[in-house]
Amino acid sequence: MKISFLTIICLLIFGSCTKHYQSEDEENIISVTDQFASNYFNLKLKEAIPLCTPESEKWIRFMASNIFQEDIDVINNNTESTTHETDEVNYVNDTLATVKCDAYNVFKIDTIGRPGRISEHEVYNINVVKRDGKWLIKMEGPLQSEKQNRD
Repeated sequence: MKISFLTIICLLIFGSCTKHYQSEDEENIISVTDQFASNYFNLKLKEAIPLCTPESEKWIRFMASNIFQEDIDVINNNTESTTHETDEVNYVNDTLATVKCDAYNVFKIDTIGRPGRISEHEVYNINVVKRDGKWLIKMEGPLQSEKQNRD
């Protein structure tokens, strides 16, 4: 069987354009984190819950209970879409990992009595745990940005 030069070039280009994961676990970790981040940062909180551990649900509900009409107005006036990028899977052990997630044009809740704001860029470390063979987001509190300076 002969493989043409063009076929080899196409395979090399395709291979360089796709992400390569170290393992099936890493692929699953990135997948669940991407789905969670898309829902969470776009405030589709109900859709984020099934991607989390049962004990994380209270933190999603906490987030939802702290969004007021002034916040919704800020969100609705935002002309840029919220996006994110996930990378840098850091394994703590074989059932726990942390994923770095860069979020752009993301809504951030402020203190009580002050409406939230849209931040251009925030960095989150999202914990992912493997339970019964499935990777889930594990929240131990509201997500906190690792970025130190304020917009």
